[in-house]
Amino acid sequence: MYISSFREEELRVRIIWFIRLRWLFLLGLLSTVLIATQIFRVVLPLKIILAIGGAIFAYNLALHLYHHYTKDSAEKNFRQIRTEANLQIILDLFSLTLLIHYSGGLENPFIMIYLLHAIIASILLSRAEVWILALVTFSCCLLLIILEYFGVIHHYHLANFFPKDIHRDLVYVTGVILTVLVSLFATIYISSTIVQGLWVREAKLFLAQKLLQKQSEELQQTNLVKQKQLVQAEKLASLGQLVSGCAHEINNPIQFILGNMRILKESFEDLFPLLERETRNRPDLTIARLSHEMFVKHIPILLGDMTTGAERIRDIILDLKTFARLDEGRLDEEVDLNEVAQICERLVHNKIKRYRVEEKLAPQLPKVRGSRNKLEQVVMASLINAAEALGNLRNGTIQIATRIEAEAKSVSLSISDNGPGMTEEVKSRIFDPFFTTKQRTGGTGLGLSISHGIIKEHGGYIEVRSRIGKGATFIFHLPVSGCKGAEDEPNPGD
Repeated sequence: MYISSFREEELRVRIIWFIRLRWLFLLGLLSTVLIATQIFRVVLPLKIILAIGGAIFAYNLALHLYHHYTKDSAEKNFRQIRTEANLQIILDLFSLTLLIHYSGGLENPFIMIYLLHAIIASILLSRAEVWILALVTFSCCLLLIILEYFGVIHHYHLANFFPKDIHRDLVYVTGVILTVLVSLFATIYISSTIVQGLWVREAKLFLAQKLLQKQSEELQQTNLVKQKQLVQAEKLASLGQLVSGCAHEINNPIQFILGNMRILKESFEDLFPLLERETRNRPDLTIARLSHEMFVKHIPILLGDMTTGAERIRDIILDLKTFARLDEGRLDEEVDLNEVAQICERLVHNKIKRYRVEEKLAPQLPKVRGSRNKLEQVVMASLINAAEALGNLRNGTIQIATRIEAEAKSVSLSISDNGPGMTEEVKSRIFDPFFTTKQRTGGTGLGLSISHGIIKEHGGYIEVRSRIGKGATFIFHLPVSGCKGAEDEPNPGD
């Protein structure tokens, strides 16, 4: 892609340069004609020569205006530019042949301008096209000389410089033909070789520049992401300190509330028989605007709900404290994946509460050795991904399951959803850094890449199962504490 773009842009620049060079040629032609006719008194068909010069001026002006008004257009492709280059070379070739014919033919010393034309062609065209042009150029020159030699076309004699019938001198004609032939093909060979070598070097430099630019952009993006990660890590560190302090401050009143709830529950259990006897004496007795029957029925429920709510607050605070604590990179904890799944489910409850969540946790699951904090990060990210995949699906379901496998040498934790699933192309790239299908929602493409690194760090691997319209399942395989990690990691897209 880069080389094609380079060749296209390079040829476009050279064509514009060739148009500018043609203006200088026209200026030189006019000067040469004036000097030859006015100073050296050479008799030439001035009107015809000026008419040819006018034709060159006309098509060069048209080319100049065409490039001026289409310089910002992206419609022209490389094939069109090459066609234009060939067209310009051919027009100049026939114009040059006519100018040489009407200004002395083989007597004209400027017949060697064919060599300049060949050099320019070597700059613009490919090597094969240049050799074809060389044959056409020599054919035009040879045809012109032969037709003048046999008198088929009129010979315009340069009387002041050459004998009258020199165009019929076989030795002179043969000498001019051989000189043009050898000079033309030698010039094309040398110029095309030099130009081809220069083009290859320029192409390599252009490619190196583009690759460096791409690597620079990727490095900037990586640095930006790392900077964001450092900021996020700093936030998590601050969050850990904040949550630790909040947990300490909240746990005290929560424990106080739970302790008092137990006392209140016991108090009401002792109070109910007394209220029963009092109700017999006062049938219209009300407590807190409730009849005795309603009071006895609902107060235990209220006390139970209050106790449950306080215990939930306590558990969430403890989970947050565990999750937000600083991670020291150690993998020496005994981690229960069932507990990790339940903690993460509570922490992302607000994200997944709109969907049906199924738990299939294996009893007596062996523990794995590693970092609870890192494994919670992986499971939480996977649960959030599942919720985002389900979107607005009404019957969305998320399943969390654990199981013992490989003769109790490894365990797995899987998170499934019944969302839209993934294509094979997406499955093959989901663990690539910076690859994301959530650009519009600010996805960085690092979540699954980081999760893959964490699971691999624990000696495990991630298995992905997904089909379009059938949802997706991420299975985290981890070795049991004391067992060697998985050696043969299957393809993540299997």
